Amino acid sequence: MLTRTLLVFTFVSFCSTTLWSQNVFKVKVGGCAVSEFCVDCGDPKASYDETDFRKIISELNSNYNFKGMRGNVAFQVLIDSLGQPCVLSHSDESKARFTLDIVQYLNQCRWTPAVDHGKPVRASLNVIFSFEDGRLTGSIHRVDPVNLMANMRNADPPVVYNKSYHYKNPSLRTYDITVWQKENSGLPQDMSQHSVVDKDGVLWVATLNGMATFDGHEFSRLSESNSPFNATQGAQSIALDQDNNKWIATVDVVYRYDNKEWTKYTREQTRTDGGIIHVTCTPSGEVLVCTSNGLSILKNGQWELLSDQTIKELPSNRVFYAYRDRRQRLWIGTFGGTIMIDTNKQVVVFNQSETPLKSTFITGAVEDDAGNLYFSLADYEPGRERHRPKEGLAILSGDGNWQHLNDENSGLPSDHVNSLLFDPFEHVLWIGTNESGLVRWDLKTGWEVYHDQNSKVPNSHVFDLSQDSKGAVFASTYNGMIRISKK
Repeated sequence: MLTRTLLVFTFVSFCSTTLWSQNVFKVKVGGCAVSEFCVDCGDPKASYDETDFRKIISELNSNYNFKGMRGNVAFQVLIDSLGQPCVLSHSDESKARFTLDIVQYLNQCRWTPAVDHGKPVRASLNVIFSFEDGRLTGSIHRVDPVNLMANMRNADPPVVYNKSYHYKNPSLRTYDITVWQKENSGLPQDMSQHSVVDKDGVLWVATLNGMATFDGHEFSRLSESNSPFNATQGAQSIALDQDNNKWIATVDVVYRYDNKEWTKYTREQTRTDGGIIHVTCTPSGEVLVCTSNGLSILKNGQWELLSDQTIKELPSNRVFYAYRDRRQRLWIGTFGGTIMIDTNKQVVVFNQSETPLKSTFITGAVEDDAGNLYFSLADYEPGRERHRPKEGLAILSGDGNWQHLNDENSGLPSDHVNSLLFDPFEHVLWIGTNESGLVRWDLKTGWEVYHDQNSKVPNSHVFDLSQDSKGAVFASTYNGMIRISKK
């Protein structure tokens, strides 16, 4: 029998705009091949086939008795560039039978994809079903970007899954923390994402509503007058090379800025079909562009595309992150797993190993002074739970031993890591988490965690980390940019 409970639609925003998942509602469905996508974007936006959707409403009203029910239940549906749907999350924590049926119906409905600049793109949208006078109705609920940003900015309190570690935070008092937000600076938007500090000490930052630079005194907006970008355009990734060139990627184009001129690299030049996810630069002069159809590498003025056509061991062409270590080994994290190519062109497939990289993929990497490698991990089959112990950190020591740290066996407060920075000034690892704030791990004395409940760090979502030549650490959060410097 159907229980007549109140189903309340609560817009819980748990988003990582450039990460590989964007779950809007508390109940995660799982089973979707999730890569980067936008939230209700495009012109036109994604939509359902009207005939199919009316049929869903009719069949649900025929199959269930909704008399006495009230409230709403909301569904987040991901529509890929081919119009294929997959329900990512919903708001019904009671797990009612009809909710499970709606998931199946929505996954079988016909959809049209969102279009951005004439090209179909992956996008999620929200469908709300309401109960009124014993009948079920439904419609698309378009996302208001202003309210979405406000919701993400004012996120839930920090979540610390680690209940056994006692965080004393003794180093916090030794830092000055400066917070820049739209209200007190020229920052375009409080929801900061990507940032680098160049060799001139200039901070480059991308927000959800435009990009800017900070010279130590004031922010300056990037716009059509001084860049290839409009004033509200964001970036997929920003990187800095050894020659102080800035590399900024949009969804399908890479730009290089040498402090004088902008150079544009199109999809034809990078040999990709677009879908850029991440850009990194190596000390040897390479530019690594991670895309949805392979890893594009610029070296000595030539572009090369690595895909499953050139490397049969590559688990997936959807490459999230790539890193060239000091031993010249190339690490490639894909949505199907991680591989490493050594200097002899030998490929190590970590899904076939007994290491922390089995059934995970790397999302970031840093090395310390002793040659130890630290990787942030993502579980490519995470399921519904936000707590994901397969994630966390993987450490490869200089002598080849592996270690896996998560919130169950270390001082890590939560397992989903957004960014890593090794600080050579203090010999500590800074970790930006998705739910717990900013983590400082002194490799000898222990763990500290800073968030809006115990410090000036304004948000529990810390997306990107960078450092200037004087040792100050900069962090992008969903409630502004911060600078942490020694007193």
